[in-house]
Amino acid sequence: MDSADAYEAHAHAFLQARDGSPTGAQAVDRWSRTLRTGSAVIELACGGGYPVTRVLHAAGLRLRAVDASPTLVAAFESRFPDIPVQCARVQESDFFGRTYDAAVAIGLVFLLPEPEQRALISRVATILVPGGRFLFTAPIERGNWPDMSTGLECRSLGQAGYEACLKEAGFRVVGTFIDRGGNNYYDAERSG
Repeated sequence: MDSADAYEAHAHAFLQARDGSPTGAQAVDRWSRTLRTGSAVIELACGGGYPVTRVLHAAGLRLRAVDASPTLVAAFESRFPDIPVQCARVQESDFFGRTYDAAVAIGLVFLLPEPEQRALISRVATILVPGGRFLFTAPIERGNWPDMSTGLECRSLGQAGYEACLKEAGFRVVGTFIDRGGNNYYDAERSG
């Protein structure tokens, strides 16, 4: 079972836990303030939309979203009927066939096998305009651990690995920061 199937199997429990969790909200809020109002942003692995989509929407950004779980997409659509959402694995999504000013992936990248993490980072670079920003979460340390929601194995390339992958894809790391819950964020900008 891959992470997309696992999240569908655990979708209701995930929604119950995630809806009340502030994880990512403050970091995404701070990051979203660095973008121009009206910037086109795609959220990868949007889940049911709480809390991250809610923060991005409140910031006045033009959003589109992708998630592989039909149950989570249905919850998202009921909460944000005006935001286009695509039910697809990020590895297979066409990202609506357009480019964006920014992309966000909270709690996604480390769920993918290492080659798919690298491929996703490269794909995100192709859908961002020059100067476009990419915010994602992944640990600084290299290693594996069980996902809290599904029990599947997660894997981190570590800070050096992510920075090398981002550079290879045409990004420069603007910064990394850790939230109150100990989650690490990479903020990268696509080179012109």
